[in-house]
Amino acid sequence: METYIISEAKPKLGELVKRAAAGHPVYLLNGKDMVALVPARPTHDAPEGVDVDAVNARLAASEKTPVTAWKSGDALRIARRSIRRKTNP
Repeated sequence: METYIISEAKPKLGELVKRAAAGHPVYLLNGKDMVALVPARPTHDAPEGVDVDAVNARLAASEKTPVTAWKSGDALRIARRSIRRKTNP
């Protein structure tokens, strides 16, 4: 999971969209707001190992699932987890 604040994402937005389209979720933080870049639908040239059916199922489920409002500290918790993963691959 890659997480970027808006200022660091702007210069490489095209690259981040390509990564998200390839099945690698990218999260963008703007203050306490957080959004995810995820493919609208898998591309035909999805990399090997990407379970296209599972991605489609998750997308379909996400459209049916009610969105829960962020609670205080959610974005910070996710950002810290992401930073730990980046430093401990």
